[in-house]
This record gives sequence, C-alpha cells and structure tokens, in this order.
Amino acid sequence: MESKTTKNPKLKIILAIRSLNFGGAERQWILLAKELTKHKEIELHLCTLYGGGELESEIHTIPHTCLEKKGRGDFSFLLRYYKLIKTFNPDCIYAFMPEMNIFSLLCGKLQRNACKVIFGFRSSAINVSKLPFASKLYFYTQKFLSRYADAIICNSQDAINFYKSKGYFMKKAFVVHNGIDTKRFCPSDSSALRAELGIAQDCFVFGISARMHAVKDYPLLALVAKEFLESLGSKKDKVAFVSLGKSNLEILHTCTELLAPYSMKFLGAKNAMEHYYPLFDCIVSTSYTESFSNSIAEGMACGCVPIVSDVGESKVIANFNQDSYQFCFTPKDSKGALECLKSLYVLKNSAQFTKLKEQARAHIIKEFSPKNMTEKTLEILKKKL
Repeated sequence: MESKTTKNPKLKIILAIRSLNFGGAERQWILLAKELTKHKEIELHLCTLYGGGELESEIHTIPHTCLEKKGRGDFSFLLRYYKLIKTFNPDCIYAFMPEMNIFSLLCGKLQRNACKVIFGFRSSAINVSKLPFASKLYFYTQKFLSRYADAIICNSQDAINFYKSKGYFMKKAFVVHNGIDTKRFCPSDSSALRAELGIAQDCFVFGISARMHAVKDYPLLALVAKEFLESLGSKKDKVAFVSLGKSNLEILHTCTELLAPYSMKFLGAKNAMEHYYPLFDCIVSTSYTESFSNSIAEGMACGCVPIVSDVGESKVIANFNQDSYQFCFTPKDSKGALECLKSLYVLKNSAQFTKLKEQARAHIIKEFSPKNMTEKTLEILKKKL
C-alpha cells in the first residue's frame, strides 16, 4: 500500500490545542504554527476546541477549524473532529495539553488510515491531588493513553521525569525546548516607563515575571529583597524590585508584611510583556519547581541579566558561561539567592555588566530560537512517520 507521504509530497500536520486564551503554552503553539507555515513541504491545519480566544487573531492567515465545544458535558464535537481528520487526512496530529491529547488520540486512531498522534506536555510538578475533578480525570485518562501515543514532546527534562514518576509511559518522550520570538522580545528604551512608574533613570531594577502561585516562591524574593535593601544602607533608593504577574491576595499580603518597611512594585498581569522586560536590569526567578520558564528566556532576550533557582530548565536557559557573578542558587535558599543578587549588583554601571546584557540576549538567539524549536519538532514528527 502506498504511504500518504508518497501520494502527497507534502507533510500534512494538524496542530491542535484547547483554546487560544493568553498563556505560555498557547503562545508557543502559535509561534510553532507560524514557523511551520514557512516550510513549503508542510500543509498545516490548526484545530481548537473553543473559539474567541484573545490570541486567535494571530492565526487568521492559517487554515483553522474551531470544533465549537459547547461546554464540559458536550461531546458532539468529537464527531466534528473525526470528520476533520478524515477529510484533511493528516500524516500526524501534534496536540498540546491533556484534553486535546486525549481527543486527538481517540479521533486519530479510529480512522481507517490511522495517523500518528503526538502528545505535547507543557508542564511539570503538578499537584494532582488539588486538581479539580475534571482536570484530574483528564490527567489519569492521559496517563492510561500515554503508551498509545506515537511520541510525547516535553519542553523540559524535568517534565519527562515528573510524568514518569506518576506512572506515565515515557519511553517515547523527547525534549524540545521552547522557542523565543527575539524580534518581539528585544531591548528597548525604558525611560518613559520608568518615569511613569516613578523609578529613577539610574535605579537598578531587579524584576520577576511570574504569576503569584506558591511554587513561584514570592515570599522568598520578598525576604531576600528586604535583606538586600537593608545591606545597602543609604544607597537603598538606587534599587527597585518590580513584579509582573497575576496577583494572589494572600501571597501579596504575605510579601507586603515580609518587605516592611520596604516595598516592591507589584504591577499585576500585563499583556504586552515585551514593553516591560526592558525595564529590568536583572530578571529573577525564585521558583521551587519549574518546567521551562518562558519569562526567564524572554527577559534575557530583552537584555536582562538572569538570576535563577536551579529547577527545571532554568539553569540551562540562564547559563551562558558567565563567571563574573553567581547566577544560580538552590531552591528555597534565601542566603544563596541573596549572594547572587549582591554578586551581580557590584557590576552595575560597568562595561562588564553591559557585556552581560548583550551575552544574555545572544544566548537566547542562538539556543532558543523558534527555528531551532521547529526543526527539532519536525525531526521528531518525521521520525515517527
């Protein structure tokens, strides 16, 4: 029997995800979709469960089917998905996230000419016991079906280790690091934003970009910030700490108390992050669990010098062989984090610090480009056909 790739010289791919609301996974999905369209040998079709996401306008030039799932109890969309797969006749489906992984496997493998189905895992260190019932059901269903996926693509080795520890079948798992759009995330003049926020132009800014969740360990940053500011004495006004990310009132209250009598600028969630990263001189990550941190890489692409906890791929992202300061510390180690901040701060206003900013961006361009991500993804997809 002739293979589909023999009959059709183009590699036909369905790229599927739940929705296109704002999120790290969704942005990676869109970035991958745009990169795949640059390959003339690929025929791409996008598929989502729900329509109307804030990011949907970014894919308007790419063929896209919304399955119009009506709610949690609606499964009529499965017939529509089955028909889409039958009509498009893809060589493979690459899905992101549990729901689409499961539905893609069910609808893809039931076809007369079953296509390959690739699962995409975008997280790790999930507290399964605290998941809502529906999410918990998807987690365990995905676990059962993991051995039937033709491959599993994770964005970090930490994710592979996590799912393996939960009993998932991970023998066909691969790591493909996220790609960063370095045209969007790039250095820019932050003087107007500094003036708007009341931050002096000569002020050194330590910034964090993360939602206020327990695993991001905001309290540790608050504690370290206070100790660091206290160590500066009369020069403390020359340093600012800024936070970007969705707020949590309980964590915010804890941080405010820990920081007193000092403060941090909590700016909340922002859509156009590329306008805020250039405000930072240093991007800090204090997480005690992480898969692949987009915010570290995006910040570095904007010229921020990184200081990170050694979790997930954070150390890999932040390491460009710099030896002029300590850039990495053990998770939950406030003393180690403080030493990192101090070791970098002494380099402020120096030619060496300017070079570090340039090297940080160059590292992201070289190691985490959308092109690299796409080529590694295609290598896996083609290997499984």
